[in-house]
Amino acid sequence: MTSRERIITALERKVPDRVPALEFVIDSQVIQALAPGADYIDFVGSFGLDAVAVRPNLKRERVDEDTVRDERGFLARRTTQDYFEPQGQVIRDERDLARYEFPDPHAAHRFTDLKRALEKYKGRLAVIAFLRDGWSEARDLHGFQETLIDLHDDPKLVRGIVEKAVDYYSELGRIAAGLGAEVAMSGDDIAGNLGPLMSPAQFRQVLFPALRRLYRSWHDAGMRVIKHSDGNLYPILDMLIEAGIDGLHPIDPLAGMSLERTKALYGDRICLIGNVSCAGSLVFGTPEEVREEVRRCIEAAAAGGGYIAASSNSIPRDCRPENYRAMIEEVREYGARYYGRHP
Repeated sequence: MTSRERIITALERKVPDRVPALEFVIDSQVIQALAPGADYIDFVGSFGLDAVAVRPNLKRERVDEDTVRDERGFLARRTTQDYFEPQGQVIRDERDLARYEFPDPHAAHRFTDLKRALEKYKGRLAVIAFLRDGWSEARDLHGFQETLIDLHDDPKLVRGIVEKAVDYYSELGRIAAGLGAEVAMSGDDIAGNLGPLMSPAQFRQVLFPALRRLYRSWHDAGMRVIKHSDGNLYPILDMLIEAGIDGLHPIDPLAGMSLERTKALYGDRICLIGNVSCAGSLVFGTPEEVREEVRRCIEAAAAGGGYIAASSNSIPRDCRPENYRAMIEEVREYGARYYGRHP
């Protein structure tokens, strides 16, 4: 099988020739330690991953050494990782929402990186459009705290931001699929360690209709859908599946989500992606401890197909490079042996 076939087979909950592996985010310093001079797109191919996940390109205007103005209109400040944290509010009320326009989805630069990834890997690796959803944009444009408060105080405003964002990301998905992407990934976090960031009733009222519409548009464009969220998703996982996801990432172990339980409850409905601990063995363990965790994950979730190995979130800056190397090597080696024993 090609890497592309391996990923698609797993997303269809069938058995590939070996357990596939992917990673949506790998810190640049880890990449440089393992493949000097490479960026993420180069790295995934040279390091033997089965998929490449590429975000739309957004222009950023530098404000100072650590702050940029994002093309979507907000200020973002550099963190200790390869990440900029949004600052302030762009949409404060209904008047701001009525005036707000997302960046042109058809701008010439919008999919520069996706086109590069497709030129390099189409037909060999699964090419994933790394997109967002309505919650991500409500959180960033209205403010995280303000959005949580207004889920209760002004759900109409939150719903309006979410729906406008879904229109935008539906169009981005259609463009990405037209270029050749076969999978769309939907972020971001809608839960914490104790459970969802909203009640199941609020999720059903505000987010569920929008996510269902978004995922339907991506399916209609011919793409499979992966949902990413950290946290304990069990109270709303049935609704996420009803909304139309094909795969769930990362099955967060810090939040009490287990591959064993999730496989038993939902493995006949979705592909599971994760959950080698990026807050545990990948950072603090030895290569052999990482290999042991990889084997545990495969034993827990790979039976009958429908499992893709990945970290429990992303590969952070403090991940030991030798541990990530051990993880991918063990996925390839043990993942092939496992399906040799359990075809």
